[in-house]
Amino acid sequence: MNPHSAPTPRRQAPDAPARDREETFLRRFVGRESELARFRAALDRPPGTVPVLALHGPGGIGKTQLLRRFAVEARRRGRHVVEVDAARTDPTEEAFTAAADVPRTGRPVLLVDGADRLGPLEDWFRDRYLTGLPPGSLIVLAGREPPGLRWRTDPAWADTLSVGRLDRLSRAESGRLLQDAVPGRVTARTARLAFAAGHPLALRLAALDPDTPHGDYWQPAPEAVAELLDRVVGPVPSAPHRQALEICAHVPETTEDLLRAFLPEQAHEVFDWLRRRPYVTTARSGLRLLPVVAEALDRDLGWRAPDAYLSLHKALRAHLQTLIRTRPEPVSLCGARAFNHIQARGRRLTGPGRDERTGSGAEPVYETTCDAEDLPAVRDLAHERLGPQGVAAVDFWLHRRPRGFRLYRSARTGELVGVLSLLNFDRWDAVETAIDPVVAVVREHVESHRELRPGERVNLVRFTLLRRRPHDLVAASAGMLARVTRELHVQDRLAWTFHARGGDGPDHLLEYADFRRLPSEPQLAAQRVTLFGHDWGTTGMSEWCDLLDDRVLFGLRAPGITGPPRTAVLSRAAFDRAVHDVLRDWHQRERLAGNPLLHAASVARRSGDPEENLRRLVVRAIESIDQDPRAKGQRAAVWATYVKGGSTQQAVARELALSFSTYRRYLKRGLEHVCWHLWEQEVTYAAQAALPSFTASRGASAG
Repeated sequence: MNPHSAPTPRRQAPDAPARDREETFLRRFVGRESELARFRAALDRPPGTVPVLALHGPGGIGKTQLLRRFAVEARRRGRHVVEVDAARTDPTEEAFTAAADVPRTGRPVLLVDGADRLGPLEDWFRDRYLTGLPPGSLIVLAGREPPGLRWRTDPAWADTLSVGRLDRLSRAESGRLLQDAVPGRVTARTARLAFAAGHPLALRLAALDPDTPHGDYWQPAPEAVAELLDRVVGPVPSAPHRQALEICAHVPETTEDLLRAFLPEQAHEVFDWLRRRPYVTTARSGLRLLPVVAEALDRDLGWRAPDAYLSLHKALRAHLQTLIRTRPEPVSLCGARAFNHIQARGRRLTGPGRDERTGSGAEPVYETTCDAEDLPAVRDLAHERLGPQGVAAVDFWLHRRPRGFRLYRSARTGELVGVLSLLNFDRWDAVETAIDPVVAVVREHVESHRELRPGERVNLVRFTLLRRRPHDLVAASAGMLARVTRELHVQDRLAWTFHARGGDGPDHLLEYADFRRLPSEPQLAAQRVTLFGHDWGTTGMSEWCDLLDDRVLFGLRAPGITGPPRTAVLSRAAFDRAVHDVLRDWHQRERLAGNPLLHAASVARRSGDPEENLRRLVVRAIESIDQDPRAKGQRAAVWATYVKGGSTQQAVARELALSFSTYRRYLKRGLEHVCWHLWEQEVTYAAQAALPSFTASRGASAG
């Protein structure tokens, strides 16, 4: 042999490439430990029976890959494996028998994919085909639908038939699959995992989706969404069925009553169709779509028809608000929970509270009031979250306002997992403001903007105490948020809402909901409390909902991107009160900054600084008093009292050489004139601002 010649390469065994692919498959297969355990237990059963494992689940959930994994497991144990795809086999006895060439000896393993396609063959398959297999055979059926009810309830199969639903992967398993799907580092990992929600096909599509520029919010490409819907949902029978799917995708649960509000003639038919879809599950409050299906359908409609999407969203929001305001408390709270869900739709907010379904393994909770026997558990949780000094603050409010506390308990164990303290104020109590610095800051902030009028209320979310366990956080937070949202809707004359939270840094959920951080941070023992507030006099419920509706599509406006000026629509009575407040606060700039007239159309839609605009308009209104010859003395009374300022009313009357009663009469009539003049400006300006959009809509209709 020539020592310098190259060695002859050894021929690889014919099955080496297949063996390499099998090793790669095993290395990248993720999860399904419980199903594998059941399969291994069935393989180990004594050869006296023919066990049948039936797995079902929606498209793309991984049924085919799991059958492939079962096949590897069985072959490595020396079992003869026969694989059949019923979707590619004619539904006849002859065709299936030919495709499933199972030996009549030994202990074969038959794996049937698409088993729900057997259809009319199910009775024959169960009663004749399976009984002809040798003892010790193992059958695994996988399909979108479980075996028929007659099979599942037949006592003769009670010991040999095992039916299980294939669910989504855990977050850890999803992360592994996402990492293995493509080589290298995957960007926007959190957003991709959130979109896929543990669905294997969606995870692979998300992994293959193009990266986004650094800092941008990742969203799946329309092509990926379309492919996912084709595989999981498939064809839809009609337009009403499509609309029902879109409604079901937008809300957390769907009932037939909800569908009837939008599809009065077809509600029963489409609800019955929905409940039979493999990607729909039945909950106590209605039907739920598989999370990834809901996300894909919702995104697809928002991309395909944004105007129709916004119209559907607004109609659903109005329907839910009616439920919140008019139905008994349990139904009202469900409506509030759904309201929160749709107003954060399509935006992945950080922190708990968006939706109890987004947390893998989340346990349901239920809400109760706080009774005397609950006090030790509440104190224990307060001590855990706030320390000894915080317990004293909780104790104070427990004794002062026990009805303001709501408790959240695990539905499985009954253990206390969360405490909400929601306090209502229609007046200020000196003891409460002295004891609790948080309430003192709230009072100071409210009074620096305007006094509480009779009947007006202030809400303060004082404590939100949660056990720091992932399976408790999501559901308890969602329950608390639903309670707060319900109170926003059902309380009359709500002037302000405040949220107190411990720790530093922005709260994205509150920022998203248009709550502004207060400059003052009260100190409670060693804990600094951050306060967020919303002024309902400046941005009322209707405008607030419109703002949230806008953020459903566009999110928080990026810095430097400005939309139309925010305006407030005030009643005539509220408008007049605001004019009086402007004059009273004329020399107190910090108070004037909170006046709702700064957001009136006649002020906010003018160019320039809103405060300077408001001052100029008020001065012109006072000067216009002189146009009425019968108004002699009224302008001087208003000007000297408010704009000039610095004196008591008695001193102003003496300065003007008027009796006090005459001065008060002049002042009252002058204020009425100023209010009327400014109101006319507001009505005229608002009408002119609305005219272009009205004309544009008329023109579009005519075209």
